[in-house]
Amino acid sequence: MRVDLHTHTLYSDGILKPEQLLQKATDVGLRGLAITDHDTIEGAVEAIKLSSKFNLDIIIGCEFSCFENDKEYHILGLNLNPNDENLNNHLNNYRNVRLYRAKQIHKKLDIIGIKFDFDEIIKIAGDAPITRPHIAQVLFNYNVVNSLKDAFENLIGEGCPAYHPKAIFPVKSCINLINRAGGVAVIAHPRNYIDTTTLFNFIEQGLDGIEVNHPSHTEELKRYYHYVASQYWLIETGGSDYHGNREWDDTNFGKYTVDYSVVESIRYQSSQT
Repeated sequence: MRVDLHTHTLYSDGILKPEQLLQKATDVGLRGLAITDHDTIEGAVEAIKLSSKFNLDIIIGCEFSCFENDKEYHILGLNLNPNDENLNNHLNNYRNVRLYRAKQIHKKLDIIGIKFDFDEIIKIAGDAPITRPHIAQVLFNYNVVNSLKDAFENLIGEGCPAYHPKAIFPVKSCINLINRAGGVAVIAHPRNYIDTTTLFNFIEQGLDGIEVNHPSHTEELKRYYHYVASQYWLIETGGSDYHGNREWDDTNFGKYTVDYSVVESIRYQSSQT
């Protein structure tokens, strides 16, 4: 009766098809799975169509990219209504915004002498909205960098020659969008980028939950986030953040989970919004 509420497919920056990920979840004995691709629900919707083949409870999710005050934050939307008009309008618009950003990064790379056809990025991205990891992969394929990390640290990361900032999308707006689409808004892996003051600010803005169990969290941090969640009656979620292209992914999959009762809490909370 365990569930993983944070996974990715090839519809964003993961490598598995939804069906492959569902099979993997079945193989490790999971009861449920949330597919939370970056800024798209296409992988989750496809998984729902395949659900009859697997004894899994599929939760439609999305990992939304927020940007405010020159900082990026990730918010998980869980139990989303895939037919919500505002949600789909945002995701369609954001795909275009990502495309524009990628073109700006490509231009800046060209200016500093790193030349390749933009179609190479599109090929790598496939059906997914274009992200910087797709650009980093092209740079690696062309032997411009030694690793994807190298690409971010020296070329396309913040402060680097080819960096281009994201479009503004405040966390408060994201929370509202998720709630209107029937979902709950959960701060993803807060250890990675969020201080205590900011976390409490987001809670005041209407955050519904905290991702407590995540591979980047120490046991001490898990206890702290559990304490915060319990004090503010927030839902505690967890997941492997599985992508399939990192050396620790297979080890983490099936390990970073929460009880199925969390899914029931999410659906109850969704019904109250």
